Amino acid sequence: MSFKNSQPWWRTQVNSNVVLSDDGVNDLLAQLAGRQTLFIIDLALSYQPVFAPLFKQPNVILFHAAACEPKTGDVDDIVAKYRKNPPQVVVAVGGGGTMDLAKAVGICLGNPEPAAFYQGWGNELNPGVPVWALPTLNGTGAELTPIAVLRGPEKKLGINSPLVAPELAMVDPNLSQGVPFINRFYTMMDCYYHHYEITLSKTSEANAIKDAYDGLELARQVLATDLKTFDYEVAVKSAKASILGGSSTIGGRVGASHAISYGLSNAASTLPHSVAVTMAMLGLGQVYGEGRQETIDILAAHGVAQPKARSYGIAMSDLGKLVKTALGMDKLWLSHFGEGWEKEVTREFLENIYKGIIEA
Repeated sequence: MSFKNSQPWWRTQVNSNVVLSDDGVNDLLAQLAGRQTLFIIDLALSYQPVFAPLFKQPNVILFHAAACEPKTGDVDDIVAKYRKNPPQVVVAVGGGGTMDLAKAVGICLGNPEPAAFYQGWGNELNPGVPVWALPTLNGTGAELTPIAVLRGPEKKLGINSPLVAPELAMVDPNLSQGVPFINRFYTMMDCYYHHYEITLSKTSEANAIKDAYDGLELARQVLATDLKTFDYEVAVKSAKASILGGSSTIGGRVGASHAISYGLSNAASTLPHSVAVTMAMLGLGQVYGEGRQETIDILAAHGVAQPKARSYGIAMSDLGKLVKTALGMDKLWLSHFGEGWEKEVTREFLENIYKGIIEA
């Protein structure tokens, strides 16, 4: 059976219409016909001919995803430009960061406050402009997740609401052909961590955990291959793992390594999330023994050096900021440790973890 004709492999009910494609760009444009559309596209794709039809559209904003993750200020600037005459659809074309930016723009176009106001959980939100996603990097899960992760003036944190999830996800594994090896590798590492943590979660729903187990197996299969060259069958597995990453998030929640990674990201504006969560896993041997060892083995097998905090300017002088951020990730600590997590996640516990990461 071709990928396009695959039956749903996820158990969790998702809010997005998942469209499987072998010609994603043209299928997307066909479905958008007649709609006033704003495209938010990763700048890196401008060098790939397959995406040329998208760059010819009348309303295109380029996002330099390689330079920095999306910021609340980026969202506010775009919303201010389109507030008076909003599009009917916001389309994200790119990886997780580009999709997060578009999801945040979509929801903020329907709400009056700046993006930073809506970071976190439990905010009352009006529906925004529908967002469609065309992922070009398989593994982030952002094409389905009800989260738009942003760097704010004080913290890196998501806008979390079912209203944030894309209305449509157009998934074509072929579109990841132009992705550099290191991006393909680290994105799948993040996919692995996402699933690994949810399988160990104490607060996630049963179907989310089952989806995470399936996604974990697919991520391991992908990471056992040579990712330096594009292979369509591997890309299909990556796309399926990514969808499971999105579905498992709807009823599930990640845990300790993501909590630690948020502190690292807040201390270093150029640190990609996938690298931060890898760094965090390497520092969490006492929490995720299997995950840490598997990370070491996978990095070695692919000839990738273990990432170092000092490479991104993180030092002991950042310890207070790192700990403060991690202590605020209560839902993630609850996911891993369950009720009474506060007894486990003490300031001393976090200081020791971050000291180990900084000194590694």
